[in-house]
Amino acid sequence: MSTRTRIVIGSIILIFAIGIFISAITPLREGIKKSDKAMTSHATSVFPVNINTADEKTLEMLPGIGPSKARSIVDYRKKIGSFQNLEDLLKVPGIGPSTLDKFSGLITGISTATSKGNQKININSATAKEIENLPSIGQIKAREIVSYREVHGPFRNLEDLKKVSGIGTKTIQKIKDLIEF
Repeated sequence: MSTRTRIVIGSIILIFAIGIFISAITPLREGIKKSDKAMTSHATSVFPVNINTADEKTLEMLPGIGPSKARSIVDYRKKIGSFQNLEDLLKVPGIGPSTLDKFSGLITGISTATSKGNQKININSATAKEIENLPSIGQIKAREIVSYREVHGPFRNLEDLKKVSGIGTKTIQKIKDLIEF
């Protein structure tokens, strides 16, 4: 066999080997990309968790919350009603201060103010993200509060808040002790 023939055959074998290697690696890389996207998408779609509406499976995704604590949270909500602030969560069997600290930054639907700290949310300077933590205020109402404030100026009192679409007397009653002007 001539040297030229050997080079051609060697080149063909090398090209064939590279093709096999690439075809083996490509699905693996695509699988990793899909897995990363799924994990990122899942994590961002789950958190923050609205503690007043989440089901048991969603609550179990919170750090320190297993099936029994998730069940206790749902049972407490059914029996007592919505959580109004972080301190209410301490009334749930199995949730103490250390457990609450683990997930308090990952929940919404309640005020993060506590009576111990007397921290109220200033409705005229708070961000939409801060406002949505108030009871009965979600993302949409929080954005509407901020938009109304930007167009019409600062709120002077609780009655001014009623001018925002979707904010009524019941909502005002739930948030009046948690906000300031």
